[in-house]
Amino acid sequence: MAIKNKYITSLAFLTLIVQMFKKLLKTSLVLAFIVVILGAYTRLGDAGLGCPDWPTCYGHLIVPDHVDGTKIEGYERPLEATKGWKEMLHRYAASLLGLAILVLFFLAIKRKTGRPQSLGLPAFTALFVMLQGAFGMWTVTLLVHPGIVTTHLIGGFVTTALLTWLLLNQGNPSITYRHILKRHKLLLIITLFILSVQIILGGWTSTNYAALSCGEEFPKCLGSWWPTMDFINALHWGPIGVEHNYEYGILENPARAGIQMMHRIGALITTLFTITLIYSFKVYPHLKGNLAMIGSLLAIQIILGILNVVWSIPMAIATLHNTVALLLLLSIITLIHKVFKPPLSQH
Repeated sequence: MAIKNKYITSLAFLTLIVQMFKKLLKTSLVLAFIVVILGAYTRLGDAGLGCPDWPTCYGHLIVPDHVDGTKIEGYERPLEATKGWKEMLHRYAASLLGLAILVLFFLAIKRKTGRPQSLGLPAFTALFVMLQGAFGMWTVTLLVHPGIVTTHLIGGFVTTALLTWLLLNQGNPSITYRHILKRHKLLLIITLFILSVQIILGGWTSTNYAALSCGEEFPKCLGSWWPTMDFINALHWGPIGVEHNYEYGILENPARAGIQMMHRIGALITTLFTITLIYSFKVYPHLKGNLAMIGSLLAIQIILGILNVVWSIPMAIATLHNTVALLLLLSIITLIHKVFKPPLSQH
């Protein structure tokens, strides 16, 4: 009887740990969304240097309680409390996310994940989030260099995608299954690649302050279908160093217009491939819900992109545009997981 009670107690404890892993994974995914949204809000609010040091803010763990414009000893940049709090809230959320991911990694090491889960993905996610923290630091110390900021932005998307894949691995594979043609699988992977490039272009547009380089015009740019543009400098990485301040951008408008037009062309290509994907996959009834989600998010994203231009980048629309881009990416990733994961009968 004692052995039986001990066995039941151990089983109950193991079940509790497994449930904790799943709940923590879901919480981490929500946190990742919050971090990405706060990151976009911080960037769009020109608050990337709201705290000129890292990880503190003017040497404090919270924004100093001083009047805006106060020159704090040791810092050349005057205090702007609103921008400082935007930056610090982003840091607090990112730190909490990093801690949660490290705990997930620890549970994976102890094999407390419920369903079989290789250690590789949790380990990579933990290492990646630490690298992401480093890019957060460099965003400040290298004075919002567009390449660093864009990489940091993409890192937030990748972190969320990794957590999504981990969560999908914890679910039950669908019993409903139909063989997917190889050409359709290839189209799905190509669409993911094109969408990823488009997201990078979106980040490059934002970090180079090129969103309104075409004025408030769509689909034309500066009154022309093909205005004067400088594509060479549009893709220029730029020197890195504390003597180079990239706040508000340093590119001339022809280069910024080139960035904006590349983003618009990328949006058109992404739309065409995504529509082709939806049309091609309509022969698979068990994927109908996934395709409807992808189509809806694509339509919303197109509308938000146009409104961003014609309404001069309103904060709510711009932040939502960033968020829907992430949701569209995750919807494609979810479809890939469903397509490439073996059906339940093959386990």
